[in-house]
Amino acid sequence: MKIKNMILATASCALMAGAVWAQPVQLNLNSQPNETGFPLWLADHLGYFADNDLEVEITYFPNGGAALASGVSGDWQAGWTGGPPAISGWDKFKLISVGTMLKEDRNIKLIMRNDVLGDGTPADALRNTRIGTVPNSTWSQLLYACADHFGVAQGELEIVPLDPPVTRQSLLNGEIGAGTTAASADFDIVMDKENYTVVCDGQVAGTSIIVPLIVTSRFWGDDPDAAARFVEAVYRGNEYTREHPQETVELALEFFKDAGIEGTPETAAYAFGLRDFQTLDEAIADMESGATIDTLIASAEVLVAAGAYDEVPDLPAMRDSALPILQAAKALRQE
Repeated sequence: MKIKNMILATASCALMAGAVWAQPVQLNLNSQPNETGFPLWLADHLGYFADNDLEVEITYFPNGGAALASGVSGDWQAGWTGGPPAISGWDKFKLISVGTMLKEDRNIKLIMRNDVLGDGTPADALRNTRIGTVPNSTWSQLLYACADHFGVAQGELEIVPLDPPVTRQSLLNGEIGAGTTAASADFDIVMDKENYTVVCDGQVAGTSIIVPLIVTSRFWGDDPDAAARFVEAVYRGNEYTREHPQETVELALEFFKDAGIEGTPETAAYAFGLRDFQTLDEAIADMESGATIDTLIASAEVLVAAGAYDEVPDLPAMRDSALPILQAAKALRQE
C-alpha cells in the first residue's frame, strides 16, 4: 500500500508540474515481429513515449520464451509476451504482467486441410492426423482447448512441435493435416476455403487468450514513475488503434517495414480485425475484477494438464504488483 500511494502521488505531482521530468529515461523494450507488437511501435511512432519523456529501443524476439531470460538479465525493462511465457516469467523471474494489452480469442486458430477433414468430424481428424503447433505457447493452449471442445483427449493428439512459419509450410505441403496459426501470416490459407477449414478458435473453444503487457520487477522497483509512464503510453496507442481503424491500417504498413513483416493493406485490415486492443480502463477493470488473473490461471491449468508445468504458479500474488502500476498510469491522465 505504501508503494501504491507513493506512485500515485508521484504521478499526480508530475502532472501538476506539466509532466516535465529531469531527463528522458532510456528503455529497451521486448516485442515480436508480428501485428501484436504494433502498440509499442505505434506509441513510439506517434510520440507517446516522447510525451512521457521516454526514449525507447524495440528489440524483436522470435517468441516470448526467447525473451524471458534476457529480461531478467536487464537487457529489456518492459514489453509484451504471450500468456504461457508470461506465466513462466512470473513463476521463475517475477516478471509482472501489468495488464491485458490485447485479446486474441478470434486470432489464434486451428486449421485443417480439407483432404484430412473429409466428410468426418474435426474430432475424427484430430485423432488421425499430425498437428503442428508451437510448444508451451498460446498456440498450444488453443490446440488443447479445441481438442477438449471436440471431446479429444490430449493423449490422443499426435503433436509435431513447429514454429509458425514451418507450421504454415507443413500445412501447405501436406506434411501435417492440421495446425495452429494466427493473422496475418495465415491470410492466404484462411482465404483458400477450397483446401482449408478453420475448425476452431478461442471463441469456439470457450477459452480466453490474452497478451499481457510486461514490466520487470527491477524496472518497477528502480523507477516506478517511468514504468507508469510506459504503461500509459502503450494504452494510449491501443486507444488510437480503436478510434482510428483506417489510419491504423495505413500506419501498419510502415510498421511492417520496420519489423520486417510482409504485408498489404488487405492483410493488415484482416490482422487488426481479429485482435482486440484493450484500453487502459478496460485493463484496470479486468485486473480489479480478477478476470486477467483468472485467464492466466486457466492458461496455466491447460499447460499443467499437457505436462508443460508441474503445477499452477501463484498468479494471484501478481495482482498486488500489477494493479498499482495500472493505477499510477491512470493517475497520469487525471487532472
